[in-house]
Amino acid sequence: MTGFGGHCLARSSWWLCSLLLAWLCWLPAAHASAAAMACNARVDSIMAARADTDATRPPSQGWETVTLPDNWSRRWPGHSSPVWYRITWRSDCPSTEPIAMIVDSINMAGEVYSNQDLIWRDHHLQEPLSRSWTTARTWVLPQSSLQPQGSNTIWVRVVGVPELSPGLGVVDVGSPDAMLASQRHHEWNTRTLFQLNLTLSATLGIMALVVWLPRRKQALLGWYALVSLCWVLFGSNVLLTETWPFPDSLTMARANHLAYIGFIASFAVFCWQLIASPLSRVQLQRLGALTLVAFAVVVASPGWFPMQRAADLYTLIFLGNTVLVIRHAWRTGELQHRFVAVYLLLMVSMGVRDLLVVVEIWPSRDFYSAYTALLFMLLSAVLMRRRILQDAQRIERFNQELSETVARACDELNTTLSQEHALALANAHLQERLQLAQDLHDGLGGQIVRSIMLVEQSDAPPSKERYLSMLKLLRDDLRQVVDSDGSIGANAPTTPEEWTIPLRYRFATLFDDLDMHSEWLAPPVWDTPPSALQCMLLARVAEEALTNIVKHSQARMVRVNLRYPDATQLVLCIEDDGIGFDAPTALRAGLGIGMSSMRARMERMGGALHVRSRPGNTVIEACLPLAEQGAAASLPVPRTSAPLPIPQVPTP
Repeated sequence: MTGFGGHCLARSSWWLCSLLLAWLCWLPAAHASAAAMACNARVDSIMAARADTDATRPPSQGWETVTLPDNWSRRWPGHSSPVWYRITWRSDCPSTEPIAMIVDSINMAGEVYSNQDLIWRDHHLQEPLSRSWTTARTWVLPQSSLQPQGSNTIWVRVVGVPELSPGLGVVDVGSPDAMLASQRHHEWNTRTLFQLNLTLSATLGIMALVVWLPRRKQALLGWYALVSLCWVLFGSNVLLTETWPFPDSLTMARANHLAYIGFIASFAVFCWQLIASPLSRVQLQRLGALTLVAFAVVVASPGWFPMQRAADLYTLIFLGNTVLVIRHAWRTGELQHRFVAVYLLLMVSMGVRDLLVVVEIWPSRDFYSAYTALLFMLLSAVLMRRRILQDAQRIERFNQELSETVARACDELNTTLSQEHALALANAHLQERLQLAQDLHDGLGGQIVRSIMLVEQSDAPPSKERYLSMLKLLRDDLRQVVDSDGSIGANAPTTPEEWTIPLRYRFATLFDDLDMHSEWLAPPVWDTPPSALQCMLLARVAEEALTNIVKHSQARMVRVNLRYPDATQLVLCIEDDGIGFDAPTALRAGLGIGMSSMRARMERMGGALHVRSRPGNTVIEACLPLAEQGAAASLPVPRTSAPLPIPQVPTP
């Protein structure tokens, strides 16, 4: 979008520059050729007289000799009634040769007579007045209105506003070709050039606005659009021939002053943007505040003087800001900035020259500010296109560098992820080996210890069937270790009694051989059913604890109690009356491989393992949190577990 806008701005600029050069080369030649063919007609005298507002005929007295163009506010300050102009002329042309006349401007409205015949009249001779101040008109005088011999008189009645330089422009007579050539020359300077200027400014301003709206950070384009808008509003004052939609000429002049002040303020900011040295926020705020004050003065002041002084102040701001921009641009040393400085200097010079023409110090009827303003808009468009292309190139380079950086980062990330994946695999293998070692110790290791103790405690060598039974138990434990991953999807025991049966079966015979009494307590049903993994974990804890009791405690009584303190917690308590041990020292030492493994497993499941020991009483508690299900969310009153009968396991 940005590249397209800059391309269109540049193409339009160069095309219109070519058109301007063609016009400039053609107009002087055409004008000189037509003037050479003009017949000899001359103006003898020009006089003016004030008239009453309602007078429809020229006054009989009060005539004063004047020169055209004339501004009667200098001669009659404050005069607001119509003024009549009398132009006496004679011609040496043959009676058959047509004679034409031209009036290059009437400020503001008027009517024209040839002798006593009405030639032309503006639409509105009362407020709101028509505006003929930049419109040149040519008429071929009818032969019936001309005196065949002697002098003829052109009467012009002018209605104007004292504050707006009322008066009459140049009036001339001659051949139709010469008058038409003069009209075309005047229209080019006062209307056609402005039409071209405003059309180009509006087009480039709209294009800049369209490009800027989706890219608000491109402040240069935004200020260019604002400058173009204010310039179009201000310059349209030259082309409008009626005061609509304003009620009178002074109100329209106020609106024109507002557009002028807005143009100067935005142009000042735009110049600094153009040389890549934008104003600071504080400077913008001060300029904005001053502009608002000037707007208020123009809108609210009852007279012409404050409004004109506000415009004069902004003219000085324009000149001072332009000087500062030229000095700064020249100091930067950049070719583009110096080019802008030279052109601003040219534009200010032409503006001063045209001001001297307006105050009739410079003897000319041509104005050059329209040329310089038009060329400045074209120059700004070309420079903005260059700036946009440079920004686009920087963005392209940045995108390329960003793509390369992202590619390198992706490669580094892939390398890091590959390394992390390899570490994760190694860690997983290590965890599997550690888990396997814990399962072998807690399951198969305990069964081997129990089998060894059975053999040692037997008075007679065990029979073949007894060895076969122990080997089958070892095989079952080994299968359980190998198939432990399948326990996730397995079903939990349906009742607490079903959970205790494998444990009682494994340890009952060993307890009998050691003359050790055992007591098994469990509720009849699950209050909150545990999962299969939780049941297996509690079974491993029970096996490890009972194995340690058999090996080390020298106990005579063992109690295994499975209970619910509340519906959200399941506690396995194993108690014996052995010799005990130093629990704090053992806890700091890690409780041995088996109990350390159980403690770690309990913590991974969100539970806890508590050990209390003294001579004659050792208690191991494994606490597991349970998920609430349905009515189990309420807290039931803790119940006392009922003792279960110890089954008589026959000796194989």
